[in-house]
Amino acid sequence: MNNLYLLLALATGATVAVMVVFNARLGALLGGPIWAAAAQFTVALTAVLSLALLTWQPAPVTTGIGGAPWWIWTGGIFSATFIVVSTFLTPRLGVAVTLSTIIVGQLSAALIVDHYGLFGGTVVRASFTRVAGVALLLAGITLMRWR
Repeated sequence: MNNLYLLLALATGATVAVMVVFNARLGALLGGPIWAAAAQFTVALTAVLSLALLTWQPAPVTTGIGGAPWWIWTGGIFSATFIVVSTFLTPRLGVAVTLSTIIVGQLSAALIVDHYGLFGGTVVRASFTRVAGVALLLAGITLMRWR
């Protein structure tokens, strides 16, 4: 595995911690997490389209779209849910507890998706160590909340 890929993933994860604070502040300014999400998606769409134009990306391939399963289009709903929920929870729980709890949810679902190869994914069977990793993260959340 290329270590640069791991560093890119680590750096991207670090930006999420900053993003949720920015979004929480924006939500307070705009009057709620839904308006913050709408603003962030507007900025994101502008950035992605600008990047596509600046890097001379070819037009998207549209062959096969008609035969694609309906659920491939729902990723945006999940993204919007993440933005709205993390914007709502961050001022109430703090960045660390909010993100670590979201991550435990992600990893729990990921274990199931991997184990069964759902949605055309690669099958990676659940094991004691993989489940224990998620359990340890859950224990970490408990420690962070301990007063």
